[in-house]
Amino acid sequence: MPNSAQTPPSDIQRRLRELGVVKGTRQLAARPPRPRLAIEDLVPGQFRTTSHGRCFVCEERYGPDHLHGDLPLSAFLDLPWEIAVHIGQDRALASADRRRICFLDTETTGLSGGSGTMAFLVGLGFWDGDAFCLQQYFLRDPGDEPAMIETLVEQLAQFEGLVSFNGRAFDVPILENRFILARLPPPTTRLPHLDLLPPARRVWRYALPSCALGSLERAVLGVRREQADVPSGVIPWLYRDYLRTGDAREMKRVLYHNAVDILSLVTLTARLCAILDNPWSDRVSGAELYGLARWYAGDEQPAEAERAYRAALRTDLPTDLRLRTMSDLAQLLKRADRRDQAFAYWQQLALETTDDVTPHIELAKYLEWQRGNLLLAAAWTRSALALVEGWPRGLRRDDTRAELRHRLNRLERKLNPPPANRPT
Repeated sequence: MPNSAQTPPSDIQRRLRELGVVKGTRQLAARPPRPRLAIEDLVPGQFRTTSHGRCFVCEERYGPDHLHGDLPLSAFLDLPWEIAVHIGQDRALASADRRRICFLDTETTGLSGGSGTMAFLVGLGFWDGDAFCLQQYFLRDPGDEPAMIETLVEQLAQFEGLVSFNGRAFDVPILENRFILARLPPPTTRLPHLDLLPPARRVWRYALPSCALGSLERAVLGVRREQADVPSGVIPWLYRDYLRTGDAREMKRVLYHNAVDILSLVTLTARLCAILDNPWSDRVSGAELYGLARWYAGDEQPAEAERAYRAALRTDLPTDLRLRTMSDLAQLLKRADRRDQAFAYWQQLALETTDDVTPHIELAKYLEWQRGNLLLAAAWTRSALALVEGWPRGLRRDDTRAELRHRLNRLERKLNPPPANRPT
């Protein structure tokens, strides 16, 4: 039998070899290495020399009419500043010049903070004359951090206030920790701070599934990011890969992400203040009105809260939010001792809800103590009991049923008092 190793190649094998297809990898040409591009080769910027070395800074300027979404950047300059002071919950903002406010956003080596987390990109936005200036301080190497810190200390000293999105809990503490480690007094501690995340949640929590900045951009500001953007969750990993390879191509995308964040802070501030300044505008949705009503109620402004609840009910609210609005309004009226007005809302709620007996109980209380109608009070209590019987077994059902039975027994005793003992 002939040796298979000496067998002539088949026609298919011959054709594959003619096309350059070979077995194994020894004859394959080595792939040329990918060129490494530095950040200064990809974006316009300059190096700032400090006593601790150099820091790379990328700068871009925008005209006041530059549209970010459906608002120009100049909308921030036109907003009623007292509203911004109110939503910031920081009276020190009242004396700050809005043209000397700094919009701050950072990109960091981790998302959970901590002493080991550093900001490798710090974005600052501010007004310089009629232009909006965006500066991005990029850490080309961790060894350059002292130069970045020194540059930031000098730059932040020029401002009278900060605007951020979750910066009070994340960005500012990380920066201040790095200042302290560098044995420099943090320049941010003296600056009043408007953190947009808490007021944004108050207004849009019930209108949007998420109050993340990206969600607010799409739904509220009309901002559409380009494909050059990168998800914030992967940014720390991209920076680690950059430190490993020295190739800054993905960092250009990170700078774009950070720049859009800064511009969004400007128009989001303007949008928030516009809603608070005129909540009765046709542009304010029912869900936003409900969020405002709860905000007013929490700030002890019952008249404004009532107006916002009633305005929300005149819009096309989703069923669950409409019921919630009626319930909150009824509670507000009850606290104001306007139970006659609350009665209509409790009645409507009792007819529409299937998993909550609060309206039934409130109706029973009102009919018993305000109207003296024990028969109807007992009827609403029985209706609540029937509803509870359909609940899943558990402590909630047992406790509620026991409370309702106690109430019904008391009402029935009042309806059918025992006969008085007659003397013989």
